[in-house]
This record gives sequence, C-alpha cells and structure tokens, in this order.
Amino acid sequence: MQALYALRQAEFSNQQIALDGINDLFQPNLNSMEPQNKRQLEGYRKLAEVLFQEAIKSNQPAQDNDAPIQVLKAANDGYVFYQARTKRDRTHLAQMMVKQVNGIYDDYLRVLLLVVDLGRAARIDRERTYRDPDETPFPFESDLNDNTVIQALATYQPLRNEALRHNITWADDVSFVRKVVREVLKTDDTYRAYCEQKNHTAEEDQTLAQYVLRTLIFKHETVRDHLAEIDLSWAENSEVVRGLAIRTLKSVHSATGLQLEPLTDDWEEDELFLNTLFQKSLENEAEYEQLLTDQLQNWDVERVAMLDKIILKLAVCELLSFPNIPVKVTINEYIELAKAYSTPKSGKFVNGILDNLSEKLLASGRLRKSGRGLLDNK
Repeated sequence: MQALYALRQAEFSNQQIALDGINDLFQPNLNSMEPQNKRQLEGYRKLAEVLFQEAIKSNQPAQDNDAPIQVLKAANDGYVFYQARTKRDRTHLAQMMVKQVNGIYDDYLRVLLLVVDLGRAARIDRERTYRDPDETPFPFESDLNDNTVIQALATYQPLRNEALRHNITWADDVSFVRKVVREVLKTDDTYRAYCEQKNHTAEEDQTLAQYVLRTLIFKHETVRDHLAEIDLSWAENSEVVRGLAIRTLKSVHSATGLQLEPLTDDWEEDELFLNTLFQKSLENEAEYEQLLTDQLQNWDVERVAMLDKIILKLAVCELLSFPNIPVKVTINEYIELAKAYSTPKSGKFVNGILDNLSEKLLASGRLRKSGRGLLDNK
C-alpha cells in the first residue's frame, strides 16, 4: 500500500516535471532578434500539454496528424521522459518495499542488542569508583548485567553472527546507551527494586527482562524516539518487533533454550506474495479500475480518496490473484488497513464495496478459490 501510494506521488511529480519541460519549450526566446508570436507559442504549449496527457492515459505515444511537428515532438518527448522516470521509480519502490520488510528483522536485532548493551553499561556504572556527591543514591546489590536472561543474550553466538551479518551495533551510540541507563533504568522504581536484591530467581530475571523490553524500551519516550530516528518505520514495525523480541526472551528458560525468531515462517513465499501483489496490481490496474467504477455507480470515482482506491485495488488484486487466501481474510485485512491509514469512514466504505464486489465476482465465476481459500466460502 505504501509503495503504491509513493508511486502515485512519484507519477504526479514526473508529470509536473514533464509539463514544466513542455512549458519551457514554448516560451518566447528573449535572445532572438526575430519577432516572437506569443499567442501562437501559447497555443502550441496548450496543445502539447493536451497531447501529453492523452498519451499518459492511453499509455502510448501521442498521434495527431494535424498537430505541428514541434508540438507532437514536445508531447512525445515529455511522454518518453515520464515513462522512463516512472519505470525507474516503480523498480526502486519495489526494491524498497522488500527492504523495509527486512528492516523489521534489523529492528528486532537492534532491540536485543540494546538490552545486552544496557546490561554492560549498567555494570560499568555500578563499578565506578568515583561518583558525583549530588547523585541520587542507588542500590547496587545487583544490576541488569547479573540478569540470567541478559547474560544468555550476551553470550549467544547466533545473535552476534546475525548482528554482524546485518551490520547492527550500538558501538557508535554509546552515549545514548549510557543516557538510557542514567535517565531511564536508574530512575525506574521496578528496576531499582530489582537492584536492591543481590540474588534473583529465574522467574524474577525473566520478569525484569520482559519489563525492561516492554515498558522501558518500547514505551519510554527517550528510547522510543531514538529508535524512530534510526528507522522511520519504527512506529509501524514496533508491534511485530516486540512480539519477536518477547518470544526470544521467553525462550531462554524454555525446554529448547534460547533461539532467535525468524521474520516469517517462510520468507521466500512471503516475498513472492509481496512482489506479485505489487506487480499485478499495476499490470491489471485498468481492469480493477473498471470493476470499482461499476461498483461505485452512486459515487464520483474521482472524489474517492487516493488511499482508499489503492486499498480497494490491492484487495481486488488479492481476491483474484491468490486462490488460497479466503475471501473474508482478504476483506478483513484491507478493512483494517483502511481504518489505520485512511479516513475515519474508510473502514465501512471499503467493507461495503468489497462485500458487494466479492459476491458479484463469485456469482460470475471470476472469483475462484481453492485449498485454504475455500475455508469461508462454503
């Protein structure tokens, strides 16, 4: 959805750049000694812009036997420029889409390493010989580095290997880690109470480790804002990252022992789904546009929010292109997307359109499901 929205913005920008180029071609030449026919130039400019827009709509070069050669050339040069730039943007955004999904795993590793580095920084703080006399007294019977969950993470070689492979480290941000210890950990009552005790049970260690993760890393604004600066998608990714990280902490005291969580159960299949959905939604856009236009007979299609149209087209693409996904699963997913990212009324709007359209597609035989896709179509 975000990739398609970004592509629409890029297409608009490319159109404007092309139109600016056409406009420049038909401006009076102030350096020429010849008289300039400004009225004719303006007429040529307008005609070239019309032909350019028609070329974009028809997705083929403009043709007009009555248009002056320079006008037709200007329109088609603009069209070629627009097509080349849009093709480049489409490829780039498809790559960025996959990269951003992989960024969730980077965030997951980054959070685990932060917990480990907080443990090390807490130990260094505890071992300091000289302290500021104005510093608030703190109980140092134990520290975060004593925590068996943190110790397990710190010595877990697969975590080190993955961090190295993904180039994830806090080594260049030591001042921030120390700041978190000073301003977040040591000011927290729960962590303070933990440090008042010298010995801890495995259950107490697990509880404290999860508390640090859930409350201090994912909710405290100092840490949350810093992570958002590193990854602009942090707000969207954080829920998934938290789930992965919590399961990792829990695995320390499980029968299987500490294990890293995979991003998905089958990344190759999920990546194929992403790319297929993106590409097919673009390749069949005209078909989906017509299906929605027929469905929106009492609506002005041009006035439907851009994001709602993108969501609807993606939903139609998924309904028609992925026979193993149940209809209700698709509809519910896109309703949630509309609620989260579009207007307050978009959820109900998308629900109504997709419910009616899916019934028509089923009745016509165009919508065919198989395997798991049949679960809710009985």
